[in-house]
Amino acid sequence: MTYYQAHRTGLEIESAVDAVGVMLLVLFAATLHSQLKSAPSLMAFGAACILASCTLIEVAAFQSMAYRPTSDPALAALFSDFQGFAFEVTTFPGLAFLASIGVAIVVSRSVPRWVGLAAFLAAAAQAVAWISLFAPPGPLAAGGVPDIVSFVALLAWLTAGSGALIFRRPAKPG
Repeated sequence: MTYYQAHRTGLEIESAVDAVGVMLLVLFAATLHSQLKSAPSLMAFGAACILASCTLIEVAAFQSMAYRPTSDPALAALFSDFQGFAFEVTTFPGLAFLASIGVAIVVSRSVPRWVGLAAFLAAAAQAVAWISLFAPPGPLAAGGVPDIVSFVALLAWLTAGSGALIFRRPAKPG
């Protein structure tokens, strides 16, 4: 618990960024669904909503440890484990979001194909992170390197996909 008290300002900033980020993810998914209007894009929107919900629950657990410190080691461990598990759970909707948006993009052909293929690669990173839930303790276990890589893959895809959508050329008439 002393970690959370000592890093309270940084945790508050991280929590605010997480909350705003997942809300923007939902907005991104909704906008993309309004453009593609397909079953896979609707599934991606639903998965983005679930991912946002899981992240906001994880942020709430994070903040409860920073704002309500406890001297009970069992309760502190429970909150810490819950927060870690909630972070791990986000790989499930992350995988569903990336895989379904990848299908929607590849099938629609209204967004550059490489964006859909890149979504499949980022989805694969989510799957590896999910599998790490079953790994023994160590750097490859849940919450370790695979989770960090999967989170970076999701952020990288969102950045590249957003850039591709912003800077895409309009379709030629005819």
